[in-house]
Amino acid sequence: MRATIYISIIIFCLQACREKKETLKETHKTVTTDTAKINGVLLELIDDNGVGKLKAISGKYRLSGSVKIKSPCYFLRNKGKVMSYAYPQFNVQETIVILGDTKKESLNKIFGTEIQGILFKNDSIKIVGTLKNYSPINLETGVDEKDYWGFASGTYKN
Repeated sequence: MRATIYISIIIFCLQACREKKETLKETHKTVTTDTAKINGVLLELIDDNGVGKLKAISGKYRLSGSVKIKSPCYFLRNKGKVMSYAYPQFNVQETIVILGDTKKESLNKIFGTEIQGILFKNDSIKIVGTLKNYSPINLETGVDEKDYWGFASGTYKN
């Protein structure tokens, strides 16, 4: 009789643990919001339950820094192409900018009010600087080149 009770308790506990894991999996939502290929590296912007993350798929580059702007995030573009600028004077091969705190407006255009820089330097990809509370920025028209320079030069800091 005692063995039956112990077995019943163990089965009940195992069932409860499994149900809890399934509930956690259902509530944890990870979505890739944007992708780009820069310098042969596949970059993915991820919305991980409201937290922005950058994933770099490359054997050549190390990724450092973290996304500090509000998710969902997207790469700034012009005519559908991710915008980037090189600044050899700062040893930066590519500077790209991500747009955060975004919302879809009329005609499904995406606007955001926060930006952050991503720099390709030698063998590393660095997530740097932030500008928040910016006037609304259209994903497809982006920002002036001076903002790319600001991230590359270190003028815009976290």
